[in-house]
Amino acid sequence: MRRHKILVVDDEVPNLRLLRRVLSADHDIIEAQSGAEALEILKAEEISLIITDQRMPAMTGVQLLEQSLSIRPDAIKILLTGYTDVQALIDAINAGHVYKYIPKPWDAEELKLTVRRALENYELKESHDQLVVALRNALLDLEAVSVGTIRALADALDAKCDYTAGHSVRVSRISVLIGRELGLSDELLRDIELGGILHDIGKIGVPESILWKAEALTPEEREIMSKHPVTSAEIIGDLKGLLRAREYVRHHHEHYNGQGYPSGLSGKEIPIGASIILVSDAYDAMTTDRPYRKAIGHQKAIEELSKQSGNQFDPEIVDALMRVLEKAGHEIDKLIQEEFSQGFIGLNLPSVDPAKTGKRYLEEVERRGRL
Repeated sequence: MRRHKILVVDDEVPNLRLLRRVLSADHDIIEAQSGAEALEILKAEEISLIITDQRMPAMTGVQLLEQSLSIRPDAIKILLTGYTDVQALIDAINAGHVYKYIPKPWDAEELKLTVRRALENYELKESHDQLVVALRNALLDLEAVSVGTIRALADALDAKCDYTAGHSVRVSRISVLIGRELGLSDELLRDIELGGILHDIGKIGVPESILWKAEALTPEEREIMSKHPVTSAEIIGDLKGLLRAREYVRHHHEHYNGQGYPSGLSGKEIPIGASIILVSDAYDAMTTDRPYRKAIGHQKAIEELSKQSGNQFDPEIVDALMRVLEKAGHEIDKLIQEEFSQGFIGLNLPSVDPAKTGKRYLEEVERRGRL
């Protein structure tokens, strides 16, 4: 980890000296004795982390952190407080986007560990943002859809977490089958195929510790995961030939009842390609093994889809998938192989070996177990 600039704010000089003594070995410490002074420093310095006392005259720590959002929105924020009112503390943390609060009196080793983890988070987000910009710039250089680029993006995601190897391709194929059943035009089917391939590409920026996590995600981890549709759309950007597919990607977690994300669209407000990808994504997720659970099987998957039809899923699309599965004799993989030697965009991913799905994941679990 590189040296970061940390702004420490407290109206009592001894407290500032103590914070400097604890943290200065690894980081550059900048001191402020008031919220107003801290805001001026934030305007002039590239601050990665703000540590502030809550109780200060003129401006509280939370008020400082709220105002800092417009100056250094990405800076991690830690609040030192003697609050005993838990609800008031929670409200204050939410208002200031506080990473963590540390009750007084604080322990030096605990503070150092918290700071380290906070700065790891900062560097992770920084790397993620740089990756998104790099990928988007690379795609913007293309004059038309590049099959090789799409293949590389899909392969990159599958390589990152091979427990989902081939998932994007299967979702794409199932989506096209549903679209055909609904009588959609070849133009729309092409965009649905593209959207299916690229719908999860934003997960490239999600830490493997989250993608591979076998236990339930924390609220913070769920929030990171929930950003992937927008990140996927940002990576696609304004690339010619992908504008409609981009909207399918952005909205593929919108729910028919309006309870999805990122925009809370409902019913026919949701682009049809996005609704199709949602159903295909759900079916494939339920019928393949994942780090957090084994596949539940075809029969339970269609029962769950039927149960959520009209709630999470568009009923017309669920019905169309049921008809496709009935025609396939419930052997969807066989149907995909027969129907898609090449797709509308000539995309095939021979590198995906379903027999090896999860091998890297299981090796990593074993390695971590040994550690």
